[in-house]
Amino acid sequence: MRFCVESGINLFLMRRLLLLFVISAAFLYSIFASDSLPFPVSLGGQAAKDGTPFAKIDNPVAADAELAVESKSDMIIVNVNRVTAKNEPVPGSTPAVILLQGKTKTNIDKTMDGKKLPPGNYIMSVVSEGKTASILFTIK
Repeated sequence: MRFCVESGINLFLMRRLLLLFVISAAFLYSIFASDSLPFPVSLGGQAAKDGTPFAKIDNPVAADAELAVESKSDMIIVNVNRVTAKNEPVPGSTPAVILLQGKTKTNIDKTMDGKKLPPGNYIMSVVSEGKTASILFTIK
């Protein structure tokens, strides 16, 4: 009889430990899962689609495409870097910086240095609310 009681207790504890493990694993996954798009961003009327490791704008956009960020932050910082077809930084390229102060929309040709972005592949890092959205796009 004693063996049956101990087996029942052990089975009960094993089930509880398994449940605790599953809940812990799900919680950790939700914390560390790759989320390249922590807030909605659109460029040229196209919503960025979440992806790994970067979100993406599917179709090429114009050099003066409208950038819209759904954020409650008063300051949004956008860094735009030219990349190769393999999404690697172009050696020697200088990032363009776009600031959105008190607004959530602008055009991507409104860079701090006043230079328009030439046609090519880019990665845009949008920083707002303490989070960063990383988005690949192409200028036609």
